[in-house]
Amino acid sequence: LAGEAARPSYLAKHPTLPVVYAVNAASGDGAAVSSFNLDVTSGGLTLLNKVGSQGDGPCFVSVDPTGEMAFVANYAGGSFAAFRVTNVGALAQAIGVFKYTQATHGPVTDRQDAAHIHCATIAPGNRYVLACDLGDDVILIFPIGPGAGDYVRVPIRVAARAGSGPRHVAFHPNGKFVYCIHELDCTIDFYDWRMQQGQPVMKLRENSVVSTLEKGASTKGQTACEIVVSDDGRFLYSCTRGDGSNTITVWRIDENGYLTEMQKMSSGGRVPRYIAFDPSKRWLVCCNQGGNGNQGNVTVFSRDAATGRLGVKPKVFQAPTPMFALWV
Repeated sequence: LAGEAARPSYLAKHPTLPVVYAVNAASGDGAAVSSFNLDVTSGGLTLLNKVGSQGDGPCFVSVDPTGEMAFVANYAGGSFAAFRVTNVGALAQAIGVFKYTQATHGPVTDRQDAAHIHCATIAPGNRYVLACDLGDDVILIFPIGPGAGDYVRVPIRVAARAGSGPRHVAFHPNGKFVYCIHELDCTIDFYDWRMQQGQPVMKLRENSVVSTLEKGASTKGQTACEIVVSDDGRFLYSCTRGDGSNTITVWRIDENGYLTEMQKMSSGGRVPRYIAFDPSKRWLVCCNQGGNGNQGNVTVFSRDAATGRLGVKPKVFQAPTPMFALWV
C-alpha cells in the first residue's frame, strides 16, 4: 500500500515536484481532492492536505504545466473547479467554480438527469481547459487565468450529438485535432481546433464519427470510456465496457485526422475503465474494474510502435477494483 485515500478514482502528478493528487470520489463532506508527497525511493505517499472538490463525485484532476493551478471535474455535482497550488505542491482552496444553475440535460433520461462534468483536459499552450458534460451533451472550454475577478469564467460551449454523452477528450500531438469519446452511444469523433481572433474555435469534422462497438451491436449495456493518442500521432487507442464488450480498439489516424479501425480485442477483464501507455510506450496498461461478482485486474499489452498493434495475450495482474494507473 502506497498510501490511504478514500475512493481515489483518478490521479495526477505535479510537473516538477514529487507530489501526487487524487480525487476522492465521494459525496458531501467526503467529496475532496487530496495531495500527497511522493517518496521517490520507496514510492510511498504521505498526505500533504485535502480540500473540498466543490461538488459531489469528483472524477478527474489535472495540473497545468507550470504547476501553479489544478482543475477538477465533479461528475455528480455537475461542477468544474480551479485550485491554486502552493509552492510545496499542496492545494489551496478553490479560486473559481462553475456550476450549472439550470436543469439542463440530454434525452437519455436515466443517465442525463442533470449536468455531469467528466474531465478537465488542458489544451496545448496552457490557455484553456476542456471539460465534457455528459449530462448536457456539450464540451465546455474554460479560459485559464483571471478575468472579471474570477478564475473560472463562463465557458465557450461546443455542442455534441444529442444523447451521445461526451466523456473524455484527447489532443493530437499536432495541436490541431481534438478527439472525443462519447460514453452513451459508444462513439469517437474529432474536432478541428484553431485560434480565431484570440478565441478558440472547435468545429466537428464532417463524417468523422466512428463506433467503438462491433458492427450492428446494440449500445444497450455498453459504455465507451477512455482514449489515448500515440506520441507520433499515428494511432489512437480506446476502451469500451459492458456485457458483450469489454474491449480495446486500435485505430489508425490518417494525415487528415480520420480514424480507421485496425484491431479490436478483449481487454482481458471486465469493465475496462482506464488505459494508458507506460513511459517507454512499449506497453499499454488497462485497468479492468470488475463487478457483478468478478474481481478486477490490470492487464499489460505489448505494443508495436511501428504498426501500432497490441499483443493479443496480455500479462494479467489481479487487483480488487483498479481504476487508474499513474507512473511517478
